[in-house]
Amino acid sequence: MNIYFRLLKILKPFIKYIVAVFLLTFLYVFFNNLSLWVSVDFVQELFTTDIQQNVVSEKPSAVSNDSLANAKNKMLSLPGQSETNRFYERVKNSIKSVLIQDDKYETLLVVCLVIFLTFLFKNIVHFTRRILLDFVELKITVNLRNRMHNALMHLPLRYFEKKHTGEINSIIINDVLSINYALSTSFGKLILSPIQILANLVILFSISMQLSVITLTVIPVIAFITVKIGQSMRRKSRRMLEQNARMVATFQESVTGIRIVKAFTNEFREIQKFRHENNEYFKKNFKQRQLNNLTSPLNEVIYVLLVVFLLWYGGNLVYSHAGLGAEDFIRYLLFLFMMIQPIKDLSGVNNTIQTGIAAAQRVFSIMDEAQEAYKEDKGLKLEEFNKDIIFENVGFMYNDVDGYVLKNINLHVDKGEMVAFVGPSGAGKTTLINLLPRFYEVTEGSIKIDGVDIRRFNLKSLRAKMSIVTQDTILFNDTIRYNIAYGLDEVKEEDIIHAAKVANAWEFIEKMDEGLDTHIGERGVRLSGGQKQRISIARAILKNPPILILDEATSALDTESERLVQEAIDNLLKDRTVLVIAHRLSTIKNATKIVVMNKGQVEAVGRHEELMRKSGVYKNLYENQIIVTNSVS
Repeated sequence: MNIYFRLLKILKPFIKYIVAVFLLTFLYVFFNNLSLWVSVDFVQELFTTDIQQNVVSEKPSAVSNDSLANAKNKMLSLPGQSETNRFYERVKNSIKSVLIQDDKYETLLVVCLVIFLTFLFKNIVHFTRRILLDFVELKITVNLRNRMHNALMHLPLRYFEKKHTGEINSIIINDVLSINYALSTSFGKLILSPIQILANLVILFSISMQLSVITLTVIPVIAFITVKIGQSMRRKSRRMLEQNARMVATFQESVTGIRIVKAFTNEFREIQKFRHENNEYFKKNFKQRQLNNLTSPLNEVIYVLLVVFLLWYGGNLVYSHAGLGAEDFIRYLLFLFMMIQPIKDLSGVNNTIQTGIAAAQRVFSIMDEAQEAYKEDKGLKLEEFNKDIIFENVGFMYNDVDGYVLKNINLHVDKGEMVAFVGPSGAGKTTLINLLPRFYEVTEGSIKIDGVDIRRFNLKSLRAKMSIVTQDTILFNDTIRYNIAYGLDEVKEEDIIHAAKVANAWEFIEKMDEGLDTHIGERGVRLSGGQKQRISIARAILKNPPILILDEATSALDTESERLVQEAIDNLLKDRTVLVIAHRLSTIKNATKIVVMNKGQVEAVGRHEELMRKSGVYKNLYENQIIVTNSVS
């Protein structure tokens, strides 16, 4: 039931619109039923020779109005009539007193006018109601997608490492679309159908209690079938959505890795892999649709069996003059048939809602993940970096199964120092420097800036004092200006140009037709590798943080590009506290201290010459050219 309460909370901001929709729905049902009622009167009067039968009889001049009123009262209080029957007769005669005139042509004109007006008002109300419903449905979908994206942006890196990007994309796009579809096809019906059914039941009971009691016996049967099929629909919908996520992930991998796919001529296997996932999606989706398509015809067959029985039973009542007239029976059948569609809609609505709930559970699973504490009012604000960074007995593990990847790390970094981290692949270098901006929280020990545990600082203020240049250059599908000034507000153009010049990027930017406003494509696809790295460095220079985290690139560039990138990095390193995962000998030799890591521990700390003498791991890295010795001067 919790999922239903959560969905109701989403509706809370739109309560005034929903109340208006309810009121408009009552009006819609009223005008719709009135038009049906008048249509029966129209047929009755059209084919009756005496158009004022049972209402305003042709009365002799000797009969007074009082006598007519007394006759009506006697008719309404015949023995054996129930209160509901008397109520029905009053309503019927009240409507006829308005419709039926002294002349049959006038009566025909009034009936036609009333039918037109009821349909006109019904459709005006229907239009207004649909506009409000569409507004609420779309706003809910947009708000839900915004909330989900907001939650994703505040989730820790750990979440993204255990979830496939394709699965996340599938949830935020396909699952939210499933919720939107459930709202657009079901929300209006969920309000309209019950009101239509209740209104029709009131009319049916007022016409004939006997027939209506028989009608009610079938409703629990239909409800039971609807609920049972709905439960199965939710399970099948969840499996279908999960399979859809796997299919999207497979497709995304094959497209993003298309260069490798083609390099290894592995197109056929990728095609087969995607076809398998796509076929599995077809099977699960088809099973879900089979079940969905079963609900409506099954309920309709049961309902028609009821109608056929009522035709036989009610017809016998009419023939035997047992309290049910032909006009009343026709009206009863008309309103009974008009209940078929809302009952079908309501049974179909349940299936659609269950699909939407299965999607909502996956959406809420992301929103329920523990988020990073971004609020500025939480924690201390790191105003300045003045003294040092200290790692004290730091231990870290990603999960209990794999155990510790960092153990007993003790390190002191003074302000202005450049510390180079070296070590074999998997030694824990990247993991260690990712602890400083709190991409992960330490499992043991602490990291302190100016003597204060970084866990006490507000995340936003902590990360504002750092800039990160990754080995894998991340650029956004926007302009060069946007990418250099990323994360900063109201940046002057001269500052962007200055950062680009310091990063050796202005040379190629100013040659472009649109300069800083040039769109660079997805992940900077329109730029070369060296150009992308220099844009990334310009971004870090513009931010101008006191602490720099650099994962030095090892990708091969041409000689000129490498020289320009290396110069840009040298400019970036000036007057900052730098923690760098180093690969080039020039970077390592310029470091204040070199930290050699091996198997999640600090193996040695020192300068190049010192480590060549005392660290076997460092010497082995150097001799095996894991440290690049041919860096450009």
